[in-house]
Amino acid sequence: MTMNFALKNVNALPTPTWNRLGINDTNLEVGDAVFAPYSSNPLSALPDGVSVSPLPFPKADTETGMGRDAADFVLANRTYGLSLRTEAGIRVAEPVKLEFRLDGENPALADAVDISAEENSEITVVMSYRSDAGFTGFHGGLTRLYAEKGAVIHLVQVQLLGETCTHFDNVGAFAEEGGTIDIIQTEIGGKAAASGVKTRLDGEKSSLIMDTIYFGDGNRSVDMNYVAEHIGRKTKSEIHVTGALLDESEKTFRGTIDFVRGSKRAVGHESEYNLLFSPKVRNRTAPLILCAEDDVEGQHAASTGKIGENTLFYLMSRGLSELEAKKLMIEAQFRPVTDRIPDESLRSAVMETVQGRLSGLESME
Repeated sequence: MTMNFALKNVNALPTPTWNRLGINDTNLEVGDAVFAPYSSNPLSALPDGVSVSPLPFPKADTETGMGRDAADFVLANRTYGLSLRTEAGIRVAEPVKLEFRLDGENPALADAVDISAEENSEITVVMSYRSDAGFTGFHGGLTRLYAEKGAVIHLVQVQLLGETCTHFDNVGAFAEEGGTIDIIQTEIGGKAAASGVKTRLDGEKSSLIMDTIYFGDGNRSVDMNYVAEHIGRKTKSEIHVTGALLDESEKTFRGTIDFVRGSKRAVGHESEYNLLFSPKVRNRTAPLILCAEDDVEGQHAASTGKIGENTLFYLMSRGLSELEAKKLMIEAQFRPVTDRIPDESLRSAVMETVQGRLSGLESME
C-alpha cells in the first residue's frame, strides 16, 4: 500500500506555551511510503526466560511521548509486530536484539514492539535501525514498556539511518512499585528524526533513567519530547540529553517533569548539554516542570554554546589543530552514553558513523 501523509501536532508539550515560540508541537512530513510486511526476521535468538507472548499488552492504554495519532498510525500500518515477556523472578543478562534495515525490499517500516517484565524480572532489548547507502526510506516505531513490581526494563534504540530517510520513535512506559525503566536513545541519522517518550511512574519508588545523544549536520532536524509523569510516592526520574549541531541543522528538545498530586517525596532531574558549531544552526529547548504536590524536588540544568576557550586552548597546546580538538570534544561527550550500549558492534557503528561524518568537515565556524 502506497501512502502520502504527514503527522500533525505530534510531540506536544503537556502544557502549551506561547505559540509564537513554535515549540508546542511539531509536524512530520513523510511523503510517499510503501507499506508491506517486513521481509526478513530482525529478531535474535531469545535467551532463557524471555518469550514471545501471545497475550495482549497489559497496558494497552499507555500514553506515548509522540501522542495518540502517531501510535495509531503505526498500529494501522504495521509491517512488523512483536510482544516480549520475561518470567517473574528471572534476571536476563543477555540482550534481545532487533536489527532493522531499510532497503529496496523494505522501503518503509512501521514496527510495534511491546515489552512486559513480570514481577522482579529484568530484560534488555536493543533495537537498531539502518539503511542502505543513498536509500530514501521511512521508519515509524511504537514501543510500549510495562515493568511490574520490582522489574527492570532496559531499552536501547540506535538510529543510524541515511541522510534521506525520515524516522520517528514513539515510546510509552508504565512502571509499578519499585519498577525501573532505563532507556537509551541515539538519534544520529535521518534527514528528519523525531522521538517521544512518556513514562508513567505509577508505583511507589518506581524510576526512570533516560539518556539520549543526537548529532545534527547538513540540514538535518531532530525533534524530541520526553515526559516523566510522577504518580507514586518517592518516585525518581533522571533525563539527560547530549548533542552537537553543525552547519544548518536544527534541534528541538522538550523535557517535562510532571509531579501529580500524591507523588510526595518524588525527585525529578533533567539536564541538557549541547555544542553549537555554526551560527546557522537552530537550537530550541523547552524545559518544563509541572507541580501539583509540595513535597517534591525538581531540577533542570542546561548548557548550550561553543567549546570553552580554555578547553580548546588546552587541547591545541597538546598538538591538536582547532578542528581536531572540536571533533575530539564531540566524540568525548557521546562516550558516556555509547559505552552503555550492550553490544560492541553497535557501539562501534555509532562512533564510526559520527567519525565518518566529522572526517569530511574542513571547518567548524
